Order: sequence, then C-alpha cells, then structure tokens
Amino acid sequence: MDREYLCPAKPASCFLKLDVIIESPLRIFNIELGITDINDNAPHFRRDRVELDVSESATPGERFSLPNGVDPDVGINTIKTYKLSVSEHFTIEIQTGSDGTQYVDLVLTKSLDREQTAVHNLILTAVDGGVPVRSGTANIIVRVQDTNDNPPRFDKHTYTINMTENTPIGTLVMKLNASDLDEGLNSEIVYSFTLYTSEKTQEVDKGTHPLLGQCKVVVNVKDMNDNYPEIIIQSVKNTVEENVAVGSVIALVDISDRDTGDNGKVSLTIHRPMPFTINTSSDRPMHYKLIVSEPLDRETVPEYDITLIVTDAGMPPLSDNETITVHLLDILTAVDGGTPARSGTASVIVHVLDTNDNPPAFEKENLSVKILENSPIGSLVVDLNATDLDEGSNSDITYSYSLYTSEKTQETFNLNPATGEITVKGVLNHEDFRIYDMEVIAADKGATSLTGQCTIKILVEDMNDNHPEISIKSFQSPVTENIELDTVIAVVSVSDKDSGDNGIVDLHIPDNMPFKLRESSDNYYELVVSEPLDREKVPEYDITFTVTDRGSPPLSDNETMTLELLDVNDNVPQFPQSFYTIRVMENNAPGALLSSLTAFDPDLHENQYLVYFIIEKEIANTSMSMLFSINPENGNLYALKTFDYEIEKEFLFHIEARDSGSPPLSSNVTVHVIIVDQNDNAPVIVSPWRAHGSVVEEKIPRSTDKGSLIAKVIALDTDSVHNSRITYQFLQVTDATLFSLDQYNGEIRTMRMFSYRDPRHQRLVVVAKDNGEPALSATVTIKLTTMETAVKAYSDMTEEPLEYDIFSDINLYLVIGLGSVSFLLLITILVTIVIKCQKPKPSKAAPPSRNSVISERNSTIADSTLVSNDAYWYSLFLAETRKGKLVVPEYDITFTVTDRGSPPLSDNETMTLELLDVNDNVPQFPQSFYTIRVMENNAPGALLSSLTAFDPDLHENQYLVYFIIEKEIANTSMSMLFSINPENGNLYALKTFDYEIEKEFLFHIEARDSGSPPLSSNVTVHIIIVDQNDNAPVIVSPWRAHGSVVEEKIPRSTDKGSLIAKVIALDTDSVHNSRITYQFLQVTDATLFSLDQYNGEIRTMRMFSYRDPRHQRLVVVAKDNGEPALSATVTIKLTTMETAVKAYSDMTEEPLEYDIFSDINLYLVIGLGSVSFLLLITILVTIVIKCQKPKPSKAAPPSRNSVISERNSTIADSTLVSNDAYWYSLFLAETRKGKLVVRQPLPKGSRYIVSSIPRGTGLTDTSDSAASTLQVRI
Repeated sequence: MDREYLCPAKPASCFLKLDVIIESPLRIFNIELGITDINDNAPHFRRDRVELDVSESATPGERFSLPNGVDPDVGINTIKTYKLSVSEHFTIEIQTGSDGTQYVDLVLTKSLDREQTAVHNLILTAVDGGVPVRSGTANIIVRVQDTNDNPPRFDKHTYTINMTENTPIGTLVMKLNASDLDEGLNSEIVYSFTLYTSEKTQEVDKGTHPLLGQCKVVVNVKDMNDNYPEIIIQSVKNTVEENVAVGSVIALVDISDRDTGDNGKVSLTIHRPMPFTINTSSDRPMHYKLIVSEPLDRETVPEYDITLIVTDAGMPPLSDNETITVHLLDILTAVDGGTPARSGTASVIVHVLDTNDNPPAFEKENLSVKILENSPIGSLVVDLNATDLDEGSNSDITYSYSLYTSEKTQETFNLNPATGEITVKGVLNHEDFRIYDMEVIAADKGATSLTGQCTIKILVEDMNDNHPEISIKSFQSPVTENIELDTVIAVVSVSDKDSGDNGIVDLHIPDNMPFKLRESSDNYYELVVSEPLDREKVPEYDITFTVTDRGSPPLSDNETMTLELLDVNDNVPQFPQSFYTIRVMENNAPGALLSSLTAFDPDLHENQYLVYFIIEKEIANTSMSMLFSINPENGNLYALKTFDYEIEKEFLFHIEARDSGSPPLSSNVTVHVIIVDQNDNAPVIVSPWRAHGSVVEEKIPRSTDKGSLIAKVIALDTDSVHNSRITYQFLQVTDATLFSLDQYNGEIRTMRMFSYRDPRHQRLVVVAKDNGEPALSATVTIKLTTMETAVKAYSDMTEEPLEYDIFSDINLYLVIGLGSVSFLLLITILVTIVIKCQKPKPSKAAPPSRNSVISERNSTIADSTLVSNDAYWYSLFLAETRKGKLVVPEYDITFTVTDRGSPPLSDNETMTLELLDVNDNVPQFPQSFYTIRVMENNAPGALLSSLTAFDPDLHENQYLVYFIIEKEIANTSMSMLFSINPENGNLYALKTFDYEIEKEFLFHIEARDSGSPPLSSNVTVHIIIVDQNDNAPVIVSPWRAHGSVVEEKIPRSTDKGSLIAKVIALDTDSVHNSRITYQFLQVTDATLFSLDQYNGEIRTMRMFSYRDPRHQRLVVVAKDNGEPALSATVTIKLTTMETAVKAYSDMTEEPLEYDIFSDINLYLVIGLGSVSFLLLITILVTIVIKCQKPKPSKAAPPSRNSVISERNSTIADSTLVSNDAYWYSLFLAETRKGKLVVRQPLPKGSRYIVSSIPRGTGLTDTSDSAASTLQVRI
C-alpha cells in the first residue's frame, strides 16, 4: 500500500474509504482506513543540476534563489533542512513561508575573482526528518561572469632593440605581447602609440570601460659605414717658386664623414712621399694645411701631383682622394747693364749623380687583405712591392717586420725578405683571431739605409666549421593533458661560434607535433602548445630540437627532450558492446557467474579505476538487485536466485560503469538476460484419465472395423515450444499388426478387423516422449477387452468350425489384380483410337507479306510507312508499335524521289528520327522463380544469391532498387531473416538456419525502377534449407533410463526365428541423413541371434541348447546415413527362463488351416486370367498395325542419303532421342529394318549428330551397349 499513490495531493492525513457487506443478516458498514506515512521516499530536486551566472563585481550579501527540494512524504518525514557543501564564497539561508514551505537562497559572503576561480561547484543537500534519515542532492554550478577589472600588461616594462640602419621597410622590429586576465571582449587588446611616440607604446582592451597598459620601447639604430668621407679644398696655390721657404702653406683642406663612431673617424694622408706634409689645426680637427716640408728644386722635379687620400675607420674602411698639381717656377736670366737692359738665356744640362736620397716606397702604405680561415700552410696572403728611385745598391730592397708587429702575427705569417711575399705559417681560426695587424719595413742597401713602411691588416674570413649549439634553459615536464593552448613548455637558447651567415641559426621541431616555437628574444625560443593534447592518444612526446645554421654547407645539431603528459579524467568508461544478450539456463545455481561486463577507460590511475553497479529497476515489485549482483571491481554479473523458465523468461536492465575521477564520469549498457528452457518437465498424460499409475481398461466390440478409433492419448508439457513437442509410440503391444498409433496426435486405430486368432485381451503400453535433451516421457497402459455381440462360451467357440470372411486377404488381392488389369485394357483401347483418329490439318493461311522501307543502314524499318495525301505530298506515319517495345533508338530515314522520265532522275534526303525514352518497361528478372539452397548452420551475413533484374529503359528509368516484400511466418518478418542490397540485389542471410526447425521459406523480391511513375516487378524466391547430419539417432525402443541397460527375460524353449526384441531409433535429420541401419556392436554368441539391419528386429537363429549361457549381452548400434555418420547404442541383457507350462496365448496363436482354393477364389483367378489375355491380344494387334510398311509416294522419286555410323553398325529397331523438336522433322528411324530415313531435303555440307536407342531398352536405362551415336554428313 502506497500512501503517495493513494493520496497524490499530499494531505496531512490520508484515508481510504471502504464498504464492508455482511450477509445473514445483510448489513453494510462504512470504514475509513487511515494510512500513516513512513519515510520511504528520499527528497529530490526537480532539477539535479542548477547553473547560475554571477558577476565577479557582485557585492557580498547578494542573494540568488535556488530550487526547492521535493519529498512526497509528509509530517516529520518531509524535508526539514538544507545543507551546502563547504565554500568560502557562498552560504545558504533558509526562509519558511506562511504555509510552512522552506525557501533556499544562495548568499554571496566573499567577493568573487574570476581570474582565480572561474567556476564554483557546490552541492545542495535536502535532508528529511524521518528515520532513517534520507537525503537528496543537486549540483549547483556557479559561473563567475567577467568584469573588466584587469588592465592589460606587457611582458616587460621596457623593451630595448638594436637595429642597423638601412633596414628594409616592413621588417619586423619586435613583437610586443600583452596579456589580459579578463575574458571575452574584456581580454581583446588593441595596440597603439601614445602621444609621446618617442617614449611609450600603449595597449587598450575592449571592455566597457577600457583599461590601459604601457611599456617603453627603445630602438637603437646602429650605424653602418655607408657614407664615403669627403675632401673639400678650401684654397690652393698651383704655382710656387722653387725657392719657396720651408713651412709655406700650399693649400687648405677640410675633410668630413656623415657616419658616426668609428665609421665617422677619418684620416688624411699623402699618397706617396713628397716634400710636402700635412698639419692639422688644433682648434679645427678636421681642417688640414698642406705645407712645404723640404726645399724644392725645379730642376729635379718641375711639378708635383699631390694626391690626398682620406680614409675612415669603418669595417670595411671607405676612402676618397683628391689630386693637387703644383708647378715650380725656375728662371735663369743673364741681364746686362745697358739701357735698355737686355738679357739672354742658356740651356744648362746638369748630370746629377745618385745619392741614396730616396727611401723605398710601397704602392699603398695601408693594405687590407682577406683570407679564409683554415687556409693551408704556405698559402699566399699578399705580395708586397716597394720601389726605390735610386740606382744600384741604393735601390736594392729587403723586407722585414717592424717592432710593432706582434709575435702572434709573426708566428702565424711568414714574410719573404727578398720578394715581400707574405704566406700562411700557422693555423688560422676566425673564432680565435679575426684580424692580424702588421707593419712591414722595406729598406734599401745604401750606405745610409733608407726605409719605407707599409701597414697591413689581414682579415680572417669565417668558414662554416662550427656546429650550432642548443641549450635548454627551462623545461616543464610532466604537464597535464588539458593544458591551455599557447602555454610555454620550455625555453631554449641557440648559438653558433661562426659569424655572418654561418653564425645565423634556425631552430625548428618536427611538423607533426602539437607544439610550435616562438622567438622571444635574440637566439631565445619558447616552446608553446599549439594544439590540444590527448594523453590517451599520445602519452608522451619525444621533442627533438634541431638547430641549423645558414652556412654552405649548413651544419646542424639536435637535442631531444621527453615531455610526459599527466592524465585528467576526460574519457568516459566504454563497454565493448552497447547491448549484451546473456542466455542463462534455467535451474541455475544461485551465485552462478552469468557474464563479465568489463568496460575500459583509457585514463590512468584513479581516473581508470571503475566501479560497476546495477541501475535500480523494479519488475513485478522485485528490484533487480534482488535478482542479480555485480562485482563492483571487475564487472562479473551473478545470479542471486534460481530462475524458472516457466515463471520468468527474460529480464532487461542497465549496468553502469563509473570511474573514480573528480568529477566522476560514467556510462551504462543494456543487459538482456534470456532464461533458456531446460527439459525439466516430463509430459503429463491427461487423456485417457486414470488414477496415478493405474491401468486404463477399455471394452470394444470384436466386430470393430478397420481404421476405427480405439483411444486417443493426450499429453501436455509445460516446457518451451521445442522441448514440449510430444511424440507417441507403442512401448509394448500384444499384437503389432492389429493396432496403429499416430506419433503426432496419439490416436490409436485398428489396422485390421479382429480374427478368431486374436486374443480377447489386448495390452497396449503407450509412451509420450517430449523433444528435449535428454528426452523425458510418460507412459499409460491401456487394457482392451473385446466383447462378442452374442455371448458364447469359449468351449463352444473352439469346437465349432470357424466361418471366415469372404473377403479374406487372398480374395482381396485377387479382386485388386482383376480391377487393375481391366483398367489397363480400357486405357490401351482408348489410346489406340485417339492415335488413329489424329490427322494433321494443313495450314491454308498464306504467310503475311510486309512492305519495308530500307534505310542507309540496311535495316528494315518495320514501324513506319509512307502515306500519300495527294499526287505530290506524302506523310510519314507510325505504322506499328511492336507491342510498345523500344527496338531501335533512332532511325535514319532516306526519302528517295524518282520521276518517270527516260532516263529517270532521282534525288534523296535523309532525316534522323531520334526516339526519347519513357518509362514503359518494367524491370525483368532472368527467371520468374528462384530456388536457392542454403546449407543449415550457415554463418549470419552469408551471401545467398544475386537476384539482378534488367530494365531496357534509360537513365533514371533504368536505375533499380531491390527490396523484400514483407511477409510474416510464425510472427517473424522476412526482413528479420533475410536482407537484400538495394543497389545490386545481393541476398544475404541474417541468421543461422536450422533444418530441424525451418525447412524452407517462400517470399517475393521486388525490383522497382526510378521512373515517374515507377514500375516494378517481383520474383518468387524459394529458400530451401539443406540438412546437415547434425543430429544423432535417438533410441526410443526398447525404452530405458538414460545410459542404463535394458533387461529382458525370454523362455529357453524359444523357437528358431522368434522375435526377441525390436530396436527403434529416430533421427530428426532429413530423409537421407535419417535412414537408420542397425548392427551388432557386441554379442555374446554371434550364432545365436540375428539383427535385421533395416527394421532392427532381433531374432533367434537357432534354439537354445544346454551349452548356451543363461545370460546373453547384446550391444546394438543404430547408425544414420549422414556424412560423417552419427550413431547411438543400446545394451540389451537377455536372461533365459525355463518353462514347464505354455500360456494359453501360445496355443491360440497357432494358424488355422483352411482351403485357400474355395469357389470364389477360383472364379476370381479365372476372371483375372481372361482379362490379362485380352490385354495382351490388344497390345499385339496395335503393334502389328503400327509396324506396317507405308507405300512409297509416286509424287517424287525417293532420294537416299547415306548414313554412316561412328561404329559402322546398322541402326537397330530404335527410337530417336533429341532435346530439340527440330531433329524430329529431319530424320525418322524405320522400326523394322533399322534404317534412318530423311524426311525432307537437307542442305549440302550439313552435319548432324543423331542418337538412337533400341526400343527394347527403356529411356531411363540407356547405356553404352544400347545407345548408338550417329554422325550424319550430307
């Protein structure tokens, strides 16, 4: 009784009104039954998951309404209080309304910060006041909504960047990265320059009230030596006297360079030694004076080309030059003292002897030379060449290092003192020394040696001879698989000792990884997550960092680190199947293991540990947990009780697998438990009724006719359909020739009438056996007593002669024979009359003639004709539709016009008539009936046949779809047994067939085209299940308990040929496989008993002698006809008994001799012989008439064609055998002379193969000795 069901309105008190009627005397009482509530319902929430959105700007004290719990109970058993899981931000307040209903509010106690905790998971518990206390829970999900309370922040406050000038426009200077802890629009950042662009860069988020963040970016532009120095000549004297004083200023020169640093440092020099020098001004460093430093001699050098060279200190250095030409004036004048004074000139040739007054001079006093590092020893660096204007030994020059050349330089390079060649002496390494400075002195061999200096700068160029290096500065492992995208996993630095392109390195990782590299600063990279990670797919990553320089050839190095992923509970448990069908044999033991329902969770550790439980469901007020139990650790499903198929046939419930993660994840699977029937109920005989174990006695008249129903045995079995199929058999019968038993309906009928020899009392033992394994049975004993219509004493009956029925067995056989022969005689006469009266009627109808129109394709257009409208106009009409069949897709019709002149002239015109398809053809199957044989125990899904139809239409009218026309057999649809591919007509079996249950199926397959309207046709499919020999024979007689020995007692005086026992075995397979043969497997004395291999009768081969053992053991095997053969055995133990007195039944079984040739028998024999003689005469006369030789025709002379037999033998009296009626129209076999006659002229060159069979040989008995094969050539 459920108070909540009876009083759904939930009143405080619940009453059930009843009316009680009492008889004798009749009175009515009104009863109100008060139902008191018990705490049988747990509180619950209408929604077990509540989601709230709360702004993080909400102030403490704000309230949020929560749903109330529901408890169908009343009073103290209803909800009394609510509890909230521990939270530092929230609490609950409970308010009670005027009707006593409690309302729950969620109160904010502490300000929220979404950036710290974005989601709060709370559990609200409703607790009632009953005993025991029951509760229900609801999950409260509080999502904190973001407010724009976090300004954007840069990674650094100040960014310093060094760039070289002349960087191309669009080159990335740097990437600023600012982050905002807010979300949504509040975290979207816009970058811009402030008003003080030279100072700061700012970013602004997109919040309602945008917040700013600033950083300072300092860009240092590094100078490149891209400006040549300049020389500006401010003033110059191009002509001076040769006696100009030393120190006189010849020119004023300014120099400049727009570069900065070393690139802007310039120096001014004179190209080669001259009697001039350059002095700088102390107050103006870039202002120079060209002054005379030595006396000038016009006679020696009449003019000077002074080349001024300005050079900066950049790398490489840049230079410029300017040339000043100075002419010397020299006047030798002889002047007289006259007036006017006169003068004269003279040319004086002065040979100047050389003195060592010219020092050696290099072509360039400053050289810059480049050489590749690792150059072989002996490689030429530079070939110095100094010249001396003097002569003789004063011009011989030797080269040497100055004191300012370092020892390292002298150890590395070799200077040839005679030639000035500088070669490599030591190992050059760009990474150790990149620049070598040396000063070479060229000295002549004069008395006072003069010298010249040359400064050489050797630049060692870099080779790509150093592999780049990787250094992992920071590495975070392991990480959780749900790590956010763009999270930094590792920081890596790279370096290369080489310079230039050889020192520029690139870092990369494999492309197939969910990571990417992000350059953070110069040669520093961050490894960040670029794609979601899944530990279940890849539990760890071996990340290989490969660094490659840009040299030629490039060099590389790599470093591998292993990143391990930590598991999170992101996978629900998975069962291998979504639906389990478990078959349980009834009468199972309680606690039996039914199945193991194991789920799999790809997570790890606690996220992988699964707990199994049954989802509660009640069937007939019985919980599933009272019927089944599941091991929560391994999913083993057990039965808690013994099931009975006759009471419970199936159960349907759910199993849930839940992992131990936080929060836990779960999945469930449907389990269908089917109780399988055991043959545990024996048949029960319900008719004829008798007391338990007693004999049923029936009385029947002795004059009962043949086929009369004596009794009907009815048995019932409460097992399943298969096990409850009842078959009936005689276990014992007094006379097996007297009664028959229908094995299916249990009807006992007489096989003949009773004779005087039959005993008065007949005892029948009928066994009703079910179809189970092992088979169970029940027996009933029926004792029949025959009653005479007029009672006679037994003694009188035995003394008087017995009158027998006129229709005894032999009389009946004679009557049947006489009737059969008379019927054959009548049929023979009628057939002869019909054959003689048949006359072929010649056809008088002339074959139809048709006019045809010939096209250019030489094909006859039978569907059209020309019709003249007048003398010169014709119309082309469709003359024949040919039953709607589209025969030709198009016609090329040629119209030819011809006049009647002499000679006639003609012209023609061709028209192409294209026929468009309409859906006028139904799909056609090659056969109208398909017979498909399927071997039983086939595999489900096996291809049975391909039923392909053809549609002569085109396009969509030709596209066919196949399906099975639904038909139910025993409440089973054909679509549950068979499936057809709708595209190609392949027919499949959906289940395994059993010949013993289903022997054949008959259904229809329809093929439907896609035309409009669609046309369809169907074909009948006959599926025949072919039997396999999968059932062994079952011994049904003699009956015995399973596996036990049958014991029989027989008299020792048993005569030879007496029936001892009869073994009967049944086989449920097909006729061929179920043919039983019987054999002795063991026999005590093989000379004493014989066994009929077909009917299983065991008889004595001789009488027993005193030497034969008293106990005889016979083992009979019943073997079926299958391949391989299956068998069953029965053991019969015979015990011989001594008999002194013979039963009266033995005496009554002696046959009564009477005269077989009575008068009526004689008449019947005479009649049968007469009719047989008439039949023989009729047949002989017919043969003689048919064999008369026909007279030859006079209309045409006979023609003879020679027929050569392959065996060179004549054709005996024979009948032509042919599958084609055409051969009968060509040849005729003469029955008397054994000749083959040609019925009509044959074309020359023809060749035929004809077979003949002698008439004495039946068509079904043909053999190589009887049939003849003839080869006929014309």
